[in-house]
Amino acid sequence: MLAKLIAGVAVVASFQAGADEVATKVTGDELRTLVTGAKVQHVSSFGSERRWTNDPDGTLVASTSNKKYGGAMSASASSPGKWSINDAGKYCIEIDWKRELEKWCATIVKGEDGTYYLNKVDPVRKIEFTK
Repeated sequence: MLAKLIAGVAVVASFQAGADEVATKVTGDELRTLVTGAKVQHVSSFGSERRWTNDPDGTLVASTSNKKYGGAMSASASSPGKWSINDAGKYCIEIDWKRELEKWCATIVKGEDGTYYLNKVDPVRKIEFTK
């Protein structure tokens, strides 16, 4: 039983390693060109659909379907924020939602099919940039 579990974990690990290998890290001028002025669409880990535009001055106004809190609090909302690329070459977001401050940085990777992701190729980490 333990041998089957270990074998299963090894298969999952090798699959993930393969997925990571086909991803290309987006850096430097390519990253700046991709995100500056882009319309962004992302689904949070709570299932909230969010959209914003990365204005050239580093500001944004984000909107969300706000599924995190459910019930009456799940009404759509919008809030101001900022975007940047930090010294480590990561795409950073700061949005001042009414109930909390969302702040994170992530490496943008491009999958083999041209889809963009936060940190690694994983469908739940998908992020879209369009102009």
